[in-house]
Amino acid sequence: MACRVDLFAGMSRRLPLQLPLVLALALAAPPACAVKSPLIHRPTDATVDAAITELWTAEIRRVARDGDWLLSRAYYATSDLIVLGTSGEALSHGSIYDATRGMVIESIASGVREIPLAQFVQRNHLVIVVRPSNMTAADGRAAVARARSKIGAPFDVTGMFGFSDPDKFYCSELVYWASQTAARTGSHERVVTPSDLMKYGEVIYWSGTRDDAQLGEIAAGRHGADARTATAP
Repeated sequence: MACRVDLFAGMSRRLPLQLPLVLALALAAPPACAVKSPLIHRPTDATVDAAITELWTAEIRRVARDGDWLLSRAYYATSDLIVLGTSGEALSHGSIYDATRGMVIESIASGVREIPLAQFVQRNHLVIVVRPSNMTAADGRAAVARARSKIGAPFDVTGMFGFSDPDKFYCSELVYWASQTAARTGSHERVVTPSDLMKYGEVIYWSGTRDDAQLGEIAAGRHGADARTATAP
């Protein structure tokens, strides 16, 4: 099946699509269709791009702790579909941070895995760090342990339609479950999106978008996590 990205032609705002349909479309795409986003673009200068990755990685390491959530938007057409089809912040993915090891635990189409923080940051247009409400440092470590215990678990396709399989996880479902969000907040979600997770915690870091303008901020010494703590656009 040929890849098609003309779905995005003329789109300038979010579409009134249902999340399960959007995610089903994303998962139905063959591997060859992991195409670049036609809506957002990386810096054209590889040096700038690498400098931003290095900066964000260092800032997140400085402010985040075990169990914090990393909410993000990547440079893929499937990420665009999720953003266009859901409400709230323009986010396409949720994951959980293991600060002790410098790793990110996430569920992608191939299942639950962990990757180094820098590798995670490198693929993203923006990253928001959210600290879950009513979570102590010990709770955060416990959340990381629960998430790590599911490494290798399959992706939960039916969960995105509200029929969760306890042995499978989609991205934000893993984060919501590992952090025991329902027990801590009293809120029970059948389907939880990356942007839904924003209401269950406090933003402690917002990267800004990855673009050439950030190079000037880096050079001027104005770009730093403290200036963006607890605020998002």
